Amino acid sequence: MKIINRILNSHDIDRISGFLKLATMGGKEKFRTLCELKKDLETAAILEPEDMPPNVVTMNSEVRIEGVTSDGSTVVKLVFPQEVSSKEGNISLLAPLGAALLGRQRGDLISYSAPGGEIKVKIDAIIFQPESNGDFIS
Repeated sequence: MKIINRILNSHDIDRISGFLKLATMGGKEKFRTLCELKKDLETAAILEPEDMPPNVVTMNSEVRIEGVTSDGSTVVKLVFPQEVSSKEGNISLLAPLGAALLGRQRGDLISYSAPGGEIKVKIDAIIFQPESNGDFIS
C-alpha cells in the first residue's frame, strides 16, 4: 500500500523539475532539502491543477503557520527562488521551510532542518491557493 505524504499538482511538478535535477546533479547531493523533496515525490499523489483540494499548499500559496515565531503565527507565501525578494514573507522553494511546505495540507505538523536545528511547525490555514481561485498556471 502506497502511503501518500504530499499532494502535488502536475503543473508545479513540471516547473520544479529543473530544481529537483540540480539537487543531485553529477551524482552528488547538492541541496539536501531538494533531495528530501525529490524522495518524497515517490509517494506523492500527483493531481491535475483543476483537481487540487483547497487545503493543500501549492506554489504561490499563502499559508499561516504556527511554531516559527515565539509570538504566535506567521504568514508566508511559497514562491520560486527568483521571487523571494519581491515581498516580505516570501519563502523560496529552495529554503528548508519552503520545501517542507509544498504539497502538505492544512493541519499537518511538519519539521525541517534549519541552521539552529530541527524546527516543527503546524500549517494552521491556507489563506490563498491559486488553484482554488481558478488560477491553474500561476
